[in-house]
Parts: sequence; structure tokens; C-alpha cells
Amino acid sequence: MTSESQILANRRNALKSTGPRTNEGKAAVSQNAVQHGLLARRDVISSESQADFDHYRDQILAELDPAGPMESMLAERIVTLSWRLKRVCRIQNQTIDALNAPNTSSPLSKLIQSLSNPSNPAPELALGRLAIKDFSSARVLERLLMYERRIEHSLYKTILELQRLNLIKKLNTGSEMPFNQ
Repeated sequence: MTSESQILANRRNALKSTGPRTNEGKAAVSQNAVQHGLLARRDVISSESQADFDHYRDQILAELDPAGPMESMLAERIVTLSWRLKRVCRIQNQTIDALNAPNTSSPLSKLIQSLSNPSNPAPELALGRLAIKDFSSARVLERLLMYERRIEHSLYKTILELQRLNLIKKLNTGSEMPFNQ
């Protein structure tokens, strides 16, 4: 059991801990828990290009052409989900490549070697190695498939909701009257 003096000492020490103070430090610390990026709060993770995302986002939004705040929110959600779906495909491919990497007796030993080696011999497999590490090599491909299905389900549900809103808008404006023929 913790004594009263230990509790007081811990509280005094906690007051000395200030954490990062600069915006750069805060941004770096905010990424401490990011592993494979499938559950990341941000759209673009460190192994991806912000410019590529912006270009992809512009293309999708131009195609969806949202009108109004609700359609814009759904369109942004479609962009985010479809980007994550692309990411999970990349992670799956890199995971398979990392598991099948040559010159190893087991994928786990290769992973341990590459994680402990600061020169990181195969940077193109970084996401795959992170997924293996995060999932502790236990059914890693099954878990990636589970994430893929969840993202796909959310994406298709959001697309259907956007289509439903567009149909309601068309029916309310009278531009199409499918039942008055």
C-alpha cells in the first residue's frame, strides 16, 4: 500500500512534469500512440503524403458535388473512409510482404530484427511491420480483414445516405417525378 509521504512525493513530482510546450512538440507527442493508422483520428498519417490526400479529396468532392452542410459532411466522410480503405489495402500488402520477407527463419524474427535495427532495411514495409507488431503476430491478416470490412461497411452506408439525401432533394424540387407518369 502506498504511504502518505509517497503520495505527496508523487504529487510534487507530477507538478514538475509539464509535457511538450511548443506546437511542434505537441504535434509529435500526439502521434505517440499511432501504430498502423487504421484507427487514427487524422486523415493523413506520417507515412502518407498530405498532397496526395488533398488531390484525392479534391477529386472525390468534385465528383460528389455536395450541396449544403449535410451533403458536405457526408462527402467528407466518404473521402476519409475511402482513404482509409486504400490504407488498409496497402497495409495488407505490406504485411504479406513482411511475413514472406526472404532470409528469415520466421516472420517474427525478421520483424524483431528490423524493429531493433535503426537503419530499417526495408522502409517500404514499415506499415506492414507496424501492423504485425501492433497485432502481436496473432492472426494479423484476419484482423486486417476485419478492419477492412468495418471501413467498407461504413463507407457504403455513408454513400447510401448521401444518395438518399440527393433523391429526397430531387423529389422535393420536382425535377423528377417518377410516380406521376
